[in-house]
Amino acid sequence: MAQFKARKVKKGFFEILGLEEFIEAKVAEVRRALAGAKGKLSPKKAKAKKKAKKSPRPAAKTGVLPIDQLSQALARHPRRAGLVRAGKQKDQLLRSLVPLYLARPLGLEVNSGLISRFWKLQGVKYAPPNAAKALRNHAGYAKQTKAGRLISPNGVKYVESALRKAA
Repeated sequence: MAQFKARKVKKGFFEILGLEEFIEAKVAEVRRALAGAKGKLSPKKAKAKKKAKKSPRPAAKTGVLPIDQLSQALARHPRRAGLVRAGKQKDQLLRSLVPLYLARPLGLEVNSGLISRFWKLQGVKYAPPNAAKALRNHAGYAKQTKAGRLISPNGVKYVESALRKAA
């Protein structure tokens, strides 16, 4: 039995997570049954089937989840304690920028949900809408890309100046 999760999105609509994979699996099952009865699928259909199997998640390529990569980056960082201390301050922009700062050398693209999960692991409550709002309201500290956010040079300066103040 497939597991589905409903997530509320803008304007009262819901997004059902896992539904697309379930439908694709059922369609593939029917295609296999038809291919066994009629012969092979045409090359175009076979290519389309291969494209549908591609996983949009970046973890599928490396085998390591982005939250694990961020946690490892924090553990390896020489100013780990300062970064965690900075996240426990009330500054929401700083809380949002620290995971982006850690993800910069990894090439990870971070979203507000990942920021929230990162701080949850550090024992700090930080809701995803707060992270998104802080980055949206303070333009110039992070760039919005198709897959997530990347820290800008101004954001790096902001985090490093906060670390200097905390030390």
